[in-house]
Amino acid sequence: MTEPIETITDQTLTMNQIEDGYYYQRCHFTSYGDSLNYTDIVFDHCDFEQTDFSRVSFGNVEWHRSQLAGSDFSRSNWYNCKISSMQLSGADFNNSYFKNTSFKDCKMPYANFTESRFETMEFKDCDLTGSFFQALKVKKSISYTGSILTEANFSETKLKGFDLKDSEFETLVISPELARGLIVNQYQAATIIGLFGIKVE
Repeated sequence: MTEPIETITDQTLTMNQIEDGYYYQRCHFTSYGDSLNYTDIVFDHCDFEQTDFSRVSFGNVEWHRSQLAGSDFSRSNWYNCKISSMQLSGADFNNSYFKNTSFKDCKMPYANFTESRFETMEFKDCDLTGSFFQALKVKKSISYTGSILTEANFSETKLKGFDLKDSEFETLVISPELARGLIVNQYQAATIIGLFGIKVE
């Protein structure tokens, strides 16, 4: 993102006081905002009373170290965003759109991305245990380097081009007929074969 206009530190603000182009550090945001667009903003170590961000668009936003477990981001849009060290357990991102966006070092078990669209997407070192990636539509690349995907659900998702070789999982839910083109390492391949009911002796 561009150089911030100003850094706002250690303030208590309402959501409607958020301005595009600003860097917010250790701020507390009260109430619920009526804005549906946030652009060129950094949130760093901020906390929010708002948990409903459905239908909101985020552009060139960096969001670091907030606690938003269980929040509603359904039908939201994310363009060129960087999200890191967030607590997003059980967060709902269903029917959302992500382009050139990354999640890094986030706690996201049981997050829901069902029926979302990804266009160049990265999950790096995230805990995605039991998360839902059902019926995704993916363009370009998607990677899960260093992320935990045990019990993640990819059913009804075409897995061609999905790169899971640098992720960790003990088991996955996938649709066998849509697994063609999935990239895994040799150890994961045995797990995938087992999902199809095939025994290797």
